[in-house]
Amino acid sequence: MKGEAALAGATQVAFCVPDNIGRLIGKRLPVSRLEEVLTRGLAMPDYYLITGVTNVPHRDMAVAGATMVGFRDGVIRPIRETAFRLPSEPGTAFVLCDSTRGGTERIPEAPRSILARQVARLEAEGIEARFASELEFYLYRTGYTEAYDAGFRDLVPCHPGHADNDILTAGVAEPIIAALREAMAEAGMEAVGTQGEGGAGQYEINLAPADPMGMADRHVIFKHLVKATARAAGVAVTFMAKPHDDQVGSGFHVHFSLRRRKGRSALGERGRLSAWGRGFLAGLLGQAGAFMLLYAPYANSYRRFAPGSYVPMNALWAWDNRTVMARALQDPDGIRLEFRLPGADANPYHVFAAMIAAGLDGAARGLTPPEPIIGDASRLPPDPLPWDFTEAIAAFAESDVARSALGADVQGHLVALAKREREAARLAVTDWDLARGFEFA
Repeated sequence: MKGEAALAGATQVAFCVPDNIGRLIGKRLPVSRLEEVLTRGLAMPDYYLITGVTNVPHRDMAVAGATMVGFRDGVIRPIRETAFRLPSEPGTAFVLCDSTRGGTERIPEAPRSILARQVARLEAEGIEARFASELEFYLYRTGYTEAYDAGFRDLVPCHPGHADNDILTAGVAEPIIAALREAMAEAGMEAVGTQGEGGAGQYEINLAPADPMGMADRHVIFKHLVKATARAAGVAVTFMAKPHDDQVGSGFHVHFSLRRRKGRSALGERGRLSAWGRGFLAGLLGQAGAFMLLYAPYANSYRRFAPGSYVPMNALWAWDNRTVMARALQDPDGIRLEFRLPGADANPYHVFAAMIAAGLDGAARGLTPPEPIIGDASRLPPDPLPWDFTEAIAAFAESDVARSALGADVQGHLVALAKREREAARLAVTDWDLARGFEFA
């Protein structure tokens, strides 16, 4: 159920705003207040813009921190047409919201605002975009409570061993995956494909394409309903980029096509990139290092990057080749690209904004991409990209392209958030530290 159908018959409404993690934050109100909130917005502290992974706000950040502004209220503005329902809460309609100050001005640092600015730049070029997310995640027989009590150790995967496209082995979890597909349908979205992946208990679900903002909205709703479905079934999932050191990481592959308003593909047709498409692809690849922080936003994200790990480590492209960063495909109505760099932990609003900003920079400068590679790109030495969290923070902070496209305040805000994550990671003592050094250090 989506849109007006989702609102009909609801007893309460959950007004949700995506935070900087890509998590839904908000308040539940009785449905009797729906029209009031749709008209006036809903006052809510905007410190969801300065939280880390654990949802604890940093006190000293300019956007909303206590030190600067005392955890003031912002106003979230509901977007009526985004209303959806979930089987896990049958009486609740969920509505996505924009982040504003005073109910009118969008907060530039909010994820939806960051993406909206880049979509507007595409539209100014006369280009319409379609994006689609492919998300990988791990599914466990262990429930969330048991996992927490065990310190997230010794989790039992839903199936053992490699199940990449294996119908029998991956089918072990079909009751859960089927419930997930039903939840997606209830929320008004379509799973165009589900499959087992290479890790023990790892799955991939592909979402049907939409405009960039619509796809980012579906993406965060999808992650929410995956977790809600897992909780209801007494199992657990994780979208961490690298939850296990002996298993492959989880990616977030982005398929996208770009079309001129007259209907022609902006990227190219009949197996040939257009001049504009070559520039866009060159920018996407050439700025991969500058925007790495948005594709891999946490310290754990960088553990996914390793030679031979099915993760692209060279800024290369090719026709229908899954070993490269950008995979080109010829569809009946034009060329489609698959960008394979981001991890499953990334915020889709940030990822899509970075991709558009990078591509538009390359197109504006008329850049030329490298020649398409033939064969296995993973056999090549990795490019000197920022494969470390600290390096990625520095590359993004120093990027003129990021500053120009996103704005200096947004760039500074995202760098400040990343530095807080880096500080937390530096203080952590891991099982690996203890096993390696407890006796011998």
